[in-house]
Amino acid sequence: MPLAALIILSAVMAVFVSCEGPEKATPPREPVGPEKLTTVRIGTMGDAVDYAPFMVAVAKGWFKEEFGKHGVQNIDTISFQDLATLNDTIATRRIDIIFEAGPPAILGKTKAPDLRVVGISCTLQQEILVRADSSIQSVAGLKGKKAAVPAGTSSHYNLLKIIGAAGLSDKDVEIFDMSPLEGKDAFLTGNVDAWAIWPPHVEQQVIDKTGRVLPDAEAQIHSIMSIRGEFQDEHPEIALAAFKVLMRAKEYLVTNPEEAKKLVAESLKLTSEVVELAWPKHNWEARLDSDVIADIQTKADFLAEQGLIPSSYDVSKELIHPMRDSG
Repeated sequence: MPLAALIILSAVMAVFVSCEGPEKATPPREPVGPEKLTTVRIGTMGDAVDYAPFMVAVAKGWFKEEFGKHGVQNIDTISFQDLATLNDTIATRRIDIIFEAGPPAILGKTKAPDLRVVGISCTLQQEILVRADSSIQSVAGLKGKKAAVPAGTSSHYNLLKIIGAAGLSDKDVEIFDMSPLEGKDAFLTGNVDAWAIWPPHVEQQVIDKTGRVLPDAEAQIHSIMSIRGEFQDEHPEIALAAFKVLMRAKEYLVTNPEEAKKLVAESLKLTSEVVELAWPKHNWEARLDSDVIADIQTKADFLAEQGLIPSSYDVSKELIHPMRDSG
C-alpha cells in the first residue's frame, strides 16, 4: 500500500476504533480565562524512555507544584497509541501539552495548525529489529519482507530513510501500520519480518533474546515538547511553567541518573536492565538549537517529497517556537 494512503487509512480507522480512547474521557476544552483554568492535560505519543523528563517530573510532583502556583488543581496525563487519535485530540482542544517526536509534530500541523514545538526532551537513536533467528543480515535484506511501524511516527520516517539509503523503496518492503502493542505481537508471532520502533521496545526484545538490531539501521530522533498555540496564548504563565519543569527534569536526569533510571523503570513497568541498555542512546543535554531545527526541517522536506504532507514549510517560522530557560 502506498505510504500516503497508509497514513490516510490510519487516520480514518482511528476515528472508528478509538471510541474508548481519550476523546471519550476528555471533552473539548471550553474557552476560559486564565483564572478559571483548573486542569492541564498532558499527552505522550506512546510509551518511551525518551519521555524520561516528563515521567520524572510527574513522579516528583513538579508539574503539580508549578501549575498549582497558577491555580491549576488537576493534571490529566494520557498516553496515545496512534498518531491519528493524538492529532484529532489536539485539533479539538482536548490536550494542552504533548511529548512526541519531530515527524509526528510536522504531520500534526496539517491537523492542528497552531501546534508549537517549544522545547526538547532529548535526541536519541531509533533502530530496526529482526527476529533473533532471522536470516536477514542487512537493511538490503528487507527487500520483499514485511515490516511493522506506527504510521506517521519518527520510526516511520526513519524506516523510509534507512531503506532508501540501502537502495530500496516503500514498494520493496511491505509496510504495515501497527501500534507498538500490535507491532510487538506481529513481531513475536512471525507475522512481520522486521519492526521499526523506539526504546524501550528494542531493548526489551534484545534482552529477551527474541530480536536483534540490524546493523547500519540507526537514525536520529528528536523527542520534543509541543504546546497548542491557543493554550500558550491564553495561559502563557502555565506554558512557561511547563517549560521550566522540563528543563528542571532534564538537569535531574544528568545529575541523578541512577535515581532517574529507577523512576523511569517504575513508570514504564520495565526491568532496570532494559532501561540501563536504552539509557546511553539518549542525549538529555540536547537543546532546540540550530542543528536540531535544521534536522527537523530536513524531515519536513522529506515528508513532503513522500506526499505525507501537502508541501514542505519553514519549520523555524511555522512550527518551532523555542522557549527560554528563564521567564
